Amino acid sequence: MRSWQDFVVGVEAGFDTTWIWEYHSGLSCRDWLDEALPLLTPTLRALCQPVIERWDARYLAATGLIKPQGPQTSRSPTQGRWWHDRFPLLIDHDEEIPLPLSWSPEPRSHTE
Repeated sequence: MRSWQDFVVGVEAGFDTTWIWEYHSGLSCRDWLDEALPLLTPTLRALCQPVIERWDARYLAATGLIKPQGPQTSRSPTQGRWWHDRFPLLIDHDEEIPLPLSWSPEPRSHTE
């Protein structure tokens, strides 16, 4: 859960696009929570779920929904993992690094 919290705080603060291609890799900590939560005892799950939901809400507030780039012809491995369908709204951006086309409208930069 700490990794998810740290990732969300980083997104809220303004994602550094120097590491743009690591963005989706960073979401793996949330993937792990999604896989681990059903394996927990009901008591432990009841303790963890509200914490995860609070950080999910903060992530939702700090991100925008990625627009589909074309027809979905195959099942995506991230289907059902909504956090992969979002991009940071605030970025620390080096203009020489192109942003993914799916990050639209373009996030606002720290310098704006």
